[in-house]
Amino acid sequence: MNTLHAALVPGLIAGITSAFTSWLWMGVIFHRYQRATPEIWRAEGPRNYVLSSVVRVLSAIAIAVLYVFVARFHVTWFSDGMIGAFRFAAAIWMALAAPVAIESAIYIRMHSMVVLGQVIDWLTTSILACAITAWWIRA
Repeated sequence: MNTLHAALVPGLIAGITSAFTSWLWMGVIFHRYQRATPEIWRAEGPRNYVLSSVVRVLSAIAIAVLYVFVARFHVTWFSDGMIGAFRFAAAIWMALAAPVAIESAIYIRMHSMVVLGQVIDWLTTSILACAITAWWIRA
């Protein structure tokens, strides 16, 4: 089974699931902090939700593909079953998602709790993508 084939279904599952967890983190728990800086936020609507969900699904698939590569090449620290999947999720999050959110907050006036929500949100996406993929391929 090729890498994309092995990662596609778990990536889709993780992406769709993370669209709902993102709603929980950013739409429910941390949404009220956006009111502190209303001038930087666009109006929300169905188009925004669809586009952000597509981005999230594609990102989860990409994370799943990367995890399959790492697991199949038996990179010891990351291919150690579910624990390795969690390690890879943390590493990919620390390398990509967390710095982007944190650095954006340096230049864009956002409430610190919105930034916290974003980094937690993307950590959740990384964990879902790696954990579901590890279970799927039985790494």
